Amino acid sequence: MTSAVRQRAADIDDQVSGWVIGGVRILAALLWLANLHWKVPPAFGEDNGGGLYKYSESVTRNSPLAPFTWVTEELILPNFRFFGWVTLVVELLLALLLLVGYRTRIVALVGAAWSVPILLSVIYYDRADEWSWSYLMMIGLHLVLFATDAGRHLGLDGVLARDGDAARRALTAVGSIGVVVGALGLFVARSISFAGSEAALLGSDAGFANADGGITRRWELKFVFFNPLWALLTIVFGALLVVGARNARAAMVALAGAAGFGVLAIVVFIAQTFDYVRAAGQVQIVSTASNAALWGAFALAAALLARRIVSRSSAVADPAAAG
Repeated sequence: MTSAVRQRAADIDDQVSGWVIGGVRILAALLWLANLHWKVPPAFGEDNGGGLYKYSESVTRNSPLAPFTWVTEELILPNFRFFGWVTLVVELLLALLLLVGYRTRIVALVGAAWSVPILLSVIYYDRADEWSWSYLMMIGLHLVLFATDAGRHLGLDGVLARDGDAARRALTAVGSIGVVVGALGLFVARSISFAGSEAALLGSDAGFANADGGITRRWELKFVFFNPLWALLTIVFGALLVVGARNARAAMVALAGAAGFGVLAIVVFIAQTFDYVRAAGQVQIVSTASNAALWGAFALAAALLARRIVSRSSAVADPAAAG
């Protein structure tokens, strides 16, 4: 009896540890996701001295490392728009792949490496309002994800190593999350025109007002942006994933949902920007990359899981062929 209790306790400990590791990986993904909106193409702030450009340009005045200053002055700033696109695509892929936990050890190393130039760019930023330890912890966070192989917990790396039942459960979960996210998007976008460039935020943009009514500080968790059309399509494609998770024969339905999410991701990324309508009516131009990352994550997860369901079903039906 004692042995059984100890084994049960060990199993619970392993399960909880896995949830924590997987949850931290998702948190890291959301960190990247929530910082895509202000990297606005095609100028990335070069035209007005803001956005990504202001941090890169400040390196020329306040730099902790001479070689990095040279790289910034001679390579990055003269080709800044190209650099902006590279930054946007890399961080979009970091958010996408960490969300679903796919190829996580490689992605985590890329995330750690990518955090280094971010640290060097902001550590001596003019306004001195950046906390350097946050970026050191960001590097450490990704190294922990690498060391723990975090994609094997609540991620595709773990699910794809198991049987078809695990893939079906995971696909159902992914589709259900899509439906919930779409429903929340429909709620926040209820006052936005049905289709167009205007979008409402699914996240947080709370501010703290000072005596003259100005905002002195923000609690910004800007994740994804919706109009009713995008929200409804997210619900529909999420529902297709749930239906397609039933068995191998229904997996084609899931692949249709995956294709739908993929098309959404591509279309919105090509659009480049949303007109984010704040609660008070002001409009802010934001990047569409966070939506592309989320929908791309749904598309990738659904496609890989549906393929896994089909392949495992074929292996069960024809063991000789599988061997």
